[in-house]
Amino acid sequence: MAHYISGAPFWVVILFIGSFLVALTPIANTAKQAVLSSGMSIEKSKNVRSGVFIFFLLWLIYASALALTGGLSSNALPPRVMLFTTVPLTIILFLGVGNTGLYKKLLYSTSLESLIRIHIFRLVGAFFMILYFYRVFPAGFAFSASMGDIITAIFAIPVARAVAQKKSWSIKAVYAWNIFGILDIVSAVGFAIVTTIAAAQTGVRGPQEMTTFPFVFYPAFAPATILFLHYGIFKKLKQVSREPN
Repeated sequence: MAHYISGAPFWVVILFIGSFLVALTPIANTAKQAVLSSGMSIEKSKNVRSGVFIFFLLWLIYASALALTGGLSSNALPPRVMLFTTVPLTIILFLGVGNTGLYKKLLYSTSLESLIRIHIFRLVGAFFMILYFYRVFPAGFAFSASMGDIITAIFAIPVARAVAQKKSWSIKAVYAWNIFGILDIVSAVGFAIVTTIAAAQTGVRGPQEMTTFPFVFYPAFAPATILFLHYGIFKKLKQVSREPN
């Protein structure tokens, strides 16, 4: 069992778990506010917020169970952590949640700036830098996985503020920021696949820490959720473009 738990310092593991749980809060709270903005009851808004939080919590528990039993640990292609966590969540969000009437109603009711502010949670990507210093991840992977997330999270604040203040250039800034955020997560996934291929061919250890508890949280949650949130922003931009000035 110990082989499937991260070898990072205990304080890093605990802080990562706590930070990830906190990261679910802006997503759940934005959903709650969207319910209120759509005219539904306070009780409904609380139920939706709880439902969003519980869904992602259960998903992280599922991913943790796979990691702790060693089900994700090999250098198999495609990477098992993506096959059993990233891909299923992507299907659930895009083909399931994204096609529900409730999602469409909430997306219509929420503000563009609220959808942008959610991405502050991507500061969790800074943990890859910490893990690099403890030699848990190689430098190339750690920096590629963290810097884009940090930049996206930091710039979410001024971009959202510009939208709220209706700056003339704000919509162009949102498009640029949104595309950057997508390219960042896609490149991180691509880098993980490339390093896994290299590990399978050479026998060296790949990005195996991402298949251990608790760092399995990142591939299990981040790629699918982040892409879905960016997708929602593009849909919201389309809606905003049709609205009268």
